[in-house]
Amino acid sequence: MLELSLGTADFLMVRGLGSEATAAIGLNRQVTFLLESAALAVATGVITLVSQGVGAGNRAQVDGAVRQSFRLVVLLGVPTTLVGYLASRPLLTALQASAETLAHGVPYLHIYFLGTLFLWTSVVAAAVFRGTGDTLTPLKLAGVVSVLNIGLNYVFVFGVGAVPAYGVAGAAIGTVAARGLGAAVYLVLLMRGTPHARLRVRPWGGVDWGLVRRILRIGTSPALAAIARNGARLVYLALLGVVPLGASLHAAVGVGLQVRLVSVLPALAFQVASATLVGQAVGARRFDLAHSVGQRSVLLLGLIMAGVVAATFVLAEPIAALFIVDPEVAALGATVLRWFAVAQFFSSLSIGTQGALTGAGDTKPIFRYTVVTQWGVLLVLTLALLVGLGWEPEGALLAWVAAPAVQVLLMQRLFRSGRWRTLRV
Repeated sequence: MLELSLGTADFLMVRGLGSEATAAIGLNRQVTFLLESAALAVATGVITLVSQGVGAGNRAQVDGAVRQSFRLVVLLGVPTTLVGYLASRPLLTALQASAETLAHGVPYLHIYFLGTLFLWTSVVAAAVFRGTGDTLTPLKLAGVVSVLNIGLNYVFVFGVGAVPAYGVAGAAIGTVAARGLGAAVYLVLLMRGTPHARLRVRPWGGVDWGLVRRILRIGTSPALAAIARNGARLVYLALLGVVPLGASLHAAVGVGLQVRLVSVLPALAFQVASATLVGQAVGARRFDLAHSVGQRSVLLLGLIMAGVVAATFVLAEPIAALFIVDPEVAALGATVLRWFAVAQFFSSLSIGTQGALTGAGDTKPIFRYTVVTQWGVLLVLTLALLVGLGWEPEGALLAWVAAPAVQVLLMQRLFRSGRWRTLRV
């Protein structure tokens, strides 16, 4: 919820700068999700190896995973920063962003990509703590960083005292500065050590390629799946931009994607809990317990999400009006929110199931499932219904619901098959 508050604050702060500024934040969020998704290649492998190492009482595996994960942050993060910085304008242009939206969006992305190492360090460090079962430390640090982030964003967006107003770009400046502080605190805590893990800095030590391969073998598929999913969303937004309602849809869907993060919070919480508990059970060779935890967590999550969907249906109009000034675009935003709520029910069950699979180490099929549902179901249906038949905007929204519905069926079939019982990670 604290992390969500950052994106929500950005939308509220730039609201008075016009629809183009709102559209820029919405489009930029999808681009930055690609960067955040790439960090999963390391974080997912870390949470699996750490949780299973804790369950097996293997401290050497835990510390080795921690040390090599931060080497990977540097090895992968530096080239990602350079590529992202250079690709900022082409990415937004490919999304059919207007000239005004580009003027807001490109400086934001340039600054955001410069903070890649801060972001990745925080994501991986949080995965270490959560893999050991300590979710309180990341929560405390997220609270401090979030408050600082919102305050800095306000200063740099509107200008305070000697600080000039940077507009949309100011939100990126505040975010990078706050994340830099958070990353530094995480490193200090891990170097001091926890009851289950410690980061031992060895500047002249080499990369343990065997352990690196284990981390990436587990984490690459979910990371590629996240990149494929967010890449499909970028294409989806580009398709929305070519229809007559394009500019309005960009603003409405941008808000819908941000509000969607509220409903994804229970799923993310269950994903972390399932990954840790299933991983510890598998590490202790208690496979029946691992299966029970995985299945019960998804069942309880489904009950919670039914309430979230109902609340979104009731509050759709006032939520849309909060973020969008234009009444017609706000009405479209309310429609988007309701369709997105239904889609999020299925998506959340898929996210929860992925957590159980992550703890068990059975992550390879996840990328394949995502490609089929996002690049197949979502984009093909959007092309056929929205662009081909001109069913605007319902065609695109129907496609948005169909994709996660198919994915949760595939993910549940994989977990229920029990093939993860035979894997060794």
